[in-house]
Amino acid sequence: MKKLLRRVILNSVSLWVIDYFSESISFRDGLSVILTALALAVLNSTVKPFLKVVSLPITILTAGLFSLVINGAVLYLAFYLNSGSSISSFGSAIWVSIILTVLNSLLESILQDK
Repeated sequence: MKKLLRRVILNSVSLWVIDYFSESISFRDGLSVILTALALAVLNSTVKPFLKVVSLPITILTAGLFSLVINGAVLYLAFYLNSGSSISSFGSAIWVSIILTVLNSLLESILQDK
């Protein structure tokens, strides 16, 4: 439970930062950011592992690049599940998922040092 809460907080902060600098995503309010982050954390721990196993042959053929599509799909689904958030396109979902990964890694490294 503690790990899920940490993921939700990191995702919330990262999504808020991306929303501030990007026109690709938007949130109605702060609760929408948190709910989208919660949906993303739950989907990453449930749906994403299944998608990775099913798409393993394609991922191998593309030298791992198909994992970007999986990340984008999971992010797009998280936005779809929350009516208070929107994302402009699937291509934007892939770019936002890359930025989200980088921001989450940065935040994680900052928090581990303390």
